Amino acid sequence: MTAIRELKAVRSPSRLTHDMNNEGSIQYSQNSERAALVLLALGRCGRKGLALKDLAELVGAEKPAVHRTLLALRLHGLAAQTSARGRYRLGPAALALGRQRSTPTEHIQQWKPYLAALGQEFRASAFLLERSGVDALITDMYITDNTLSILGNGGMGGRLPLGYGLGSTVILAGQDEGNQTAILLANESRYAELGLDVEKLRAYLTTVRELGYDYRRNPVLDGISGISMPVIERDGSCSAAITVSKQTSDLTEDEALQIIDKMKSYIKENE
Repeated sequence: MTAIRELKAVRSPSRLTHDMNNEGSIQYSQNSERAALVLLALGRCGRKGLALKDLAELVGAEKPAVHRTLLALRLHGLAAQTSARGRYRLGPAALALGRQRSTPTEHIQQWKPYLAALGQEFRASAFLLERSGVDALITDMYITDNTLSILGNGGMGGRLPLGYGLGSTVILAGQDEGNQTAILLANESRYAELGLDVEKLRAYLTTVRELGYDYRRNPVLDGISGISMPVIERDGSCSAAITVSKQTSDLTEDEALQIIDKMKSYIKENE
């Protein structure tokens, strides 16, 4: 009788339920991890895809288990078969996730606290600019110096041709070569009115792209200097930039380097 009572205690309904829940959790975790590994493997193989056998070896799982994972991923558009039978690659839904970009509103929400932090730490004014066609718009700003002259009709909502001013130059530098050429041609007459040399601007875009930022003293407005950096999307594109500006007389070279380092850290924090 004692042995029977002990056996019942060990295999009581509550204990059985607990064991089953644990087993379910473990299985769910394994399935999730396998799905993640499959997606990573498909992402590395490119459009040619992978055969089920090779995929199973890379993931370290049995072919039937990997096949079940692929069926689930295909159901949601995360995996797809290639034109070659029996090979798999990333599906349209997975590719679309990689191409998703932040909206202007999301950029404002994301960068507002950082604009304030930059402005407060360096007693400077900070701006967020967003690409709009062949222009850049000031979509948010944190002002610490009310005497600071601002491009784009004085502030929020101000519109600048891409390539005129620090932030818009950074955004233009972040476009591919074909897009840059189209923008430069579209803005050619406006550049002429502003006294910009298009060929010099085109050459400078390469410098900005290589450096990863634009730091110039008195670039457009006499007495105003600053630094601008691109906001890079997950797909590598650039549609926004953050700029920190100060009176030239108040911005030392040492402080400019500190601002560059701080902006880089904020950019990295938001990748």
